[in-house]
Amino acid sequence: MSLRISRRFTLNRDPKSAEGREATLYFDRKGVRREDVAVTANPPALRERQGLSNQTEHPVIVVDGQVIRGCELEALEPLAPSRF
Repeated sequence: MSLRISRRFTLNRDPKSAEGREATLYFDRKGVRREDVAVTANPPALRERQGLSNQTEHPVIVVDGQVIRGCELEALEPLAPSRF
């Protein structure tokens, strides 16, 4: 019997960003539920993203408190098992 670990994923991104779209598609293909935070219309969320990663140009993915800057799929792979 396998134990499925529930993780919390948050994607802080600019909806127009190619990297943000890539991360969204990645999560959708794997069936991973997440909280999407569109930072362009939300100044507090943009400041939070900057505080997490010291930058505002790339998406930031937070997995159970672990910060991944940009769409680093190789870093996400062990954290986001496919639900299919």
